[in-house]
Amino acid sequence: MNINTALDELLICAVEKLMLDELDVVYARNTALGIIGAQTYSCGTPDRVKAENGDPVALAAAVAAVAAGEGLISASDEARVAKRLLEAVSLRPSDVNDMYTSAGGATSAKARSFLSDYVRASGFGNSSNAAFEEVVTDDGLEVRAKGEGKDELLGVYLAIDELIYYAENCLLLDEYDLDWTRRAICNIIGIDSYAPQEIDYEKVDGLDRPDELIGALTDVASGLGLIAATDAEKKADEIMGVLSVLPSEINDIFDSLGGKKAMDFLYDYSVRNGYVKKSALERNIRFKSGYTRLGLEITINKARPEYASAEEAKKGNTPEGGYPECSICRENEGWAGTGKCALRTVRLTLGGKEWFWQFSPYGYLGKHGIAVTLDHEPMSVNDETVVELMDFADMFPNFFIGCNAALPGAGGSVLSHMHFQGGEEMLPITKAKAKLRLTYPEYPLAEVEVLDWYDSVIRVTSQSRKVMREIASEIRRGWEKYSDPSRGIVAEDGDGKHNAVSMTMRKISNGRYCLDITLRSNIRSAKYPDGVFHTHPELSALKKEPNGLLEAQGLFVLPGRVDGEMTRLSECLVEKKPLPGDMKDYSLLYDEIVRDNGAEMSKVDAGIYIKEEFGSVCERILGNIAVFKTPEETAQFLVGLGSFAEKN
Repeated sequence: MNINTALDELLICAVEKLMLDELDVVYARNTALGIIGAQTYSCGTPDRVKAENGDPVALAAAVAAVAAGEGLISASDEARVAKRLLEAVSLRPSDVNDMYTSAGGATSAKARSFLSDYVRASGFGNSSNAAFEEVVTDDGLEVRAKGEGKDELLGVYLAIDELIYYAENCLLLDEYDLDWTRRAICNIIGIDSYAPQEIDYEKVDGLDRPDELIGALTDVASGLGLIAATDAEKKADEIMGVLSVLPSEINDIFDSLGGKKAMDFLYDYSVRNGYVKKSALERNIRFKSGYTRLGLEITINKARPEYASAEEAKKGNTPEGGYPECSICRENEGWAGTGKCALRTVRLTLGGKEWFWQFSPYGYLGKHGIAVTLDHEPMSVNDETVVELMDFADMFPNFFIGCNAALPGAGGSVLSHMHFQGGEEMLPITKAKAKLRLTYPEYPLAEVEVLDWYDSVIRVTSQSRKVMREIASEIRRGWEKYSDPSRGIVAEDGDGKHNAVSMTMRKISNGRYCLDITLRSNIRSAKYPDGVFHTHPELSALKKEPNGLLEAQGLFVLPGRVDGEMTRLSECLVEKKPLPGDMKDYSLLYDEIVRDNGAEMSKVDAGIYIKEEFGSVCERILGNIAVFKTPEETAQFLVGLGSFAEKN
């Protein structure tokens, strides 16, 4: 038996015998993989009947034995690892105690029998850490600290206690789970002693994110040699994972709130448990370019990787070892290998299929997140996509939601897994006005507009889901087979299909659906080997990679390198010196700034001129990706489909 099969059998048994919630299985599996030190996972070949009728204690011991046999752990550590595995797949004390109390507690024979069975099945009573004991009381299960510490570790204990108090206040940590969580943290950093400390309650009460506290713990732990300094970020993620409530509880709360309250809850929780890196986001540069005709916005995301090609994006979004299959799969939830122990997702039903939602740790805009199909399936935009977008908009009318074109080089960086992205902050394109209006005679009440925008965007508005689906289908299907070689547009050739659409949905006044459809193409040519409708080479200093949903609609997300390059460009302008060799990509920008503003400028002036130039470049990039260069040409395309007519 290999480690994957052994672990699968333990998880099957845990669902059957230990009441492990189906929504917690992925998290429990990933926690178990972390305990045994496995670097990857693939589905095993479990004997389901054997597992469902098995003994969790014996199956946990089997996993530990296989792990020792495969060299993942030492043979001497088998018993302790087996107990930690049981802790990972069992309910936390608070959940067991809730069930015990609801069944009648100590005065009920049924409740006592339930508790006795759970104790036996979970191996409760034999702690995985010598600093803690597991006891059964009239109130249920309790993990207790023995309180015998070591003087040299007082700083570690204090940092742990501050985090526990923070989690009690901000992360819904139940009082019955305080020492259970302390023990988990001690196991993560590798200590087997603990003693309670007097903390600064006022300091912790003033915090709305864990950065200071988790940093203090990893600093003191690394200073004492308990963890390697290079592992501090990984250990911090693991610790925040155990301080957070389980995915099933997050889902229960989310579902009970619904709508805006649900999204606010999940976002706030994701900030408070450190998954959304709010402090890092606040250090990002962002400005609205008032110098642009239609108010483009530019942000420099310092944590954002830059992928100059679709091939680089695919590699960068595929975790090492092949588990999970990609960087946005739900199997990331709780997986230390991708730094997502603190990730919490919530289930959604869109278009009758199972999806999930998560917030982005390094979001590009307000409450930025992604909706992802539960199954790993490739990106596609079809008739059902509009239905799925409308379903999301119905549930969360304060959010926009959109999908990239399912083409390499013309949108998203993760094409291997179907997903949408959205946020509470509206994109600049939402303020765009109609340049031309058309009619769709079959549905005369629907509004069809070609926007006064840089790239080729068609806006469809209606209260009818049926109408939205049909008009969007007409436009998408028409564009996917449209060719006009005189404009460089080729629907399909020996390299495959080249036309696709991106879509963004939101709700507007009177409950109407508003869908922006952007026409995209990834056709290449000898002159433009990266793409005819891609950022042209002379403008690539800012944007080497494909322009996705956000850029096409007015929010340019630039990579972190641009921050330093802005500073160096400013120095060259102020000091009137030539650009260094590694910044030759900025030659056009440098020359245009001097041409438009003169050679003499202060540092403040240079900063203003650079932002103005960035806005100008971004406008031109949108012009590059526009398949039709004027709204009139876009309208002609629609009329040519045969179902649209220009409005008198």
